Amino acid sequence: MKLLKLDLDIDSIIIGERVKGGIYRPCLETIPSSTVQGAFKYALGIDVRGVGFFEAGTYEIRDFTYSVKDKFFEIAKMPFTSSCLYPSGRENIKAVIYLIQNGSTDKNNFQNLTLTIGALKSKGFGKARVVNVEEIESEIKQGLLNARVLASEASLFGITVLSPIYGYLFYVENPFSGIYKRALFEESLVTAPEVFLKEATFYDE
Repeated sequence: MKLLKLDLDIDSIIIGERVKGGIYRPCLETIPSSTVQGAFKYALGIDVRGVGFFEAGTYEIRDFTYSVKDKFFEIAKMPFTSSCLYPSGRENIKAVIYLIQNGSTDKNNFQNLTLTIGALKSKGFGKARVVNVEEIESEIKQGLLNARVLASEASLFGITVLSPIYGYLFYVENPFSGIYKRALFEESLVTAPEVFLKEATFYDE
């Protein structure tokens, strides 16, 4: 399957796992399809599909505590703590995003692009820069999924579901609201482009 591969440098990032009623949000260590779609919609106004991965060894996990301010009463609500990803050394976090090629994925759209990804942009998180763009082809194999993809869009990613693990991703419908949509989660057994897999199963040997 043909894909567009974007290499990114990221300062720090939060992609918080939403836990109902919880005040602690763990940070995902992959970039879900809904997050990728929202980031490029905000940056370029284009509709693309993709998922992303952080390069092991370039980041470490820390906690960040914050509180949301009630604009009417001018008081802070109960604080939340979210884990976040920071560079593990002097260099930035390295990440890669794979985009499904369509009419909006001209390479020139993404060269040297600066965008924001994830939550708490107002706190300085999520600043990312595209440092390289290339077209690749990834072979379809059977294995365990290493990404979170909206279930309704699995076929767009070349994914055939064999044994799913489902969860929900928050999908932004407009600047003020969003809904939860069912998604395929990590460890789902699928056939998919190899770059989306945590590991291929022995059935492909």
